[in-house]
Amino acid sequence: MVSNRYALSQDINRDDDWYVLKLQEEVGELIQSYLSFTNRGRKRDKSDAEIKGNFADELADIIGQTLLIADHHNIDIEDALENKWFKYLDK
Repeated sequence: MVSNRYALSQDINRDDDWYVLKLQEEVGELIQSYLSFTNRGRKRDKSDAEIKGNFADELADIIGQTLLIADHHNIDIEDALENKWFKYLDK
């Protein structure tokens, strides 16, 4: 798994708090990227395509980190999505 390799190479102790705190960090990066994407933040000499790509990357980080939290706490994310979101599709 990518996250395991990264944690080992960077000597990161991933305790229970780390997973949620890392998600908070990623949300901050997403917000920064969103501000650039919506012309309300610095572009840092990046093209519109680069900014959109960065925004997409940050969304991927949020999803990945959410999946790591679920896995760490033995939560079946498919069941959770079914119970919380997809149940409304049947109505």
